[in-house]
Amino acid sequence: MRSLLIAFALPVMVLGSLGPARGNQWASCLYNNLSVDCRRTFLCPGAPCGVFRLEWKDGASDVFTRFKDGVARNVGFYKDTRGGEWMLRGFAGSFGLRNPANGNSIVYGMTLSECKQSMLDDFCSK
Repeated sequence: MRSLLIAFALPVMVLGSLGPARGNQWASCLYNNLSVDCRRTFLCPGAPCGVFRLEWKDGASDVFTRFKDGVARNVGFYKDTRGGEWMLRGFAGSFGLRNPANGNSIVYGMTLSECKQSMLDDFCSK
């Protein structure tokens, strides 16, 4: 009986941790390698969601909308509200955004030292 409870409780706990409340918590983020806390909020009623708001602790925010899939499952292309185009690559719950037109980069969910030791190191190697 105990293993049956664990089998049902674990997926519920994992799914619950992915819900809307997660979007309200501040995370370690980088903007062009400068550390600024940010938070991501998905703007869709269900998954998968191709629209999210990225809000910086200093008050700035932007909405990113997916417009094209990438060649890999963890890659997509997004436009911000000002028309900028960004390539997003996800890694282990974090992600990097790069704007090829101006070279700006954003890393969500990592410090600079964590980023440099991850699969997203090309987003923080300036």
